[in-house]
Amino acid sequence: MKISTTLIMPFLFACCLCGAAQTPKAPVEVPFEFLHNQIIVQVKVNGKGPLNMLIDTDTDPSAIDSATAKELGLQVGTSGASASGGGTGTSVVYPTRLASIELGGVSAKDVVAATIDLTKIGERIGKPVQGVLGFSFLKDRIVQIDYEHSKLRFFAVSPYPRIDMTPNTVNTIALSFRREDGDVIVDSVFINNEKMRATLDTGSSGTFTLTPEAIAILNLDDQAQDGKGGQSIGYNGTYENKSGVLKSVRLGRYSAESVPADFWLPNTGHDKKKYQVNIGNGFFQDFMMTFDFKNKIVVFEKMD
Repeated sequence: MKISTTLIMPFLFACCLCGAAQTPKAPVEVPFEFLHNQIIVQVKVNGKGPLNMLIDTDTDPSAIDSATAKELGLQVGTSGASASGGGTGTSVVYPTRLASIELGGVSAKDVVAATIDLTKIGERIGKPVQGVLGFSFLKDRIVQIDYEHSKLRFFAVSPYPRIDMTPNTVNTIALSFRREDGDVIVDSVFINNEKMRATLDTGSSGTFTLTPEAIAILNLDDQAQDGKGGQSIGYNGTYENKSGVLKSVRLGRYSAESVPADFWLPNTGHDKKKYQVNIGNGFFQDFMMTFDFKNKIVVFEKMD
């Protein structure tokens, strides 16, 4: 069982009638609140709620706050495991299952989850957080995040069925991704002209955040040491980070210079990651993001 920081049952395809395909179903829309660069949705669990939950592509499985799990009367396993994620402390998570989840017109049954104390994350956001919808809910789904209109859209059929049919332009980025160690990984993000592995993390409020490994590769130790300090919070508590500026960033045909970034320091829960760069909602919010978990395709569409 893995929970990583830094926050959904497939729909039926349109059937054929008299040899001709019907028009695909319209996507199911669900509103969300974008607070402190976090996506917060209203969810019913086992018919109770609504509960405030985050949408997090890099949490695996989903999570439910420990106190909320008790209030809901969930059966919780007795064998705990250490949570994986940012923070200088240690959190223990316990397995459970959510019999039903209702998110607007989207539902799921028997969703694997883990219990964890989410109190401090809620305090940082400024709103109680009772859970996180992670990969155990998102798997096999096609979800679009429209930051401009604060809407999630769940598609039965992807608007981008194949990566080779999606034009890559300066305003549209289409990338294949893979799941590794609970994270959404893309292999071709260029930071200061160095090719790096990145995770696409809707549970992160930042733009671009570099791991200690990336800092060393890019020779940015001075920025990581002398940059302005800040404090973040993850599943394992609070931790310090530093801020700086990247000379350049490139994804597909999109490129930018003098990009603000954060640097994760050693011994803050980020030393042994499968990726070198974490990309979060601070960057995504300028795009409409479509995650196709069925075909492992992500598309960024630049908003005017």
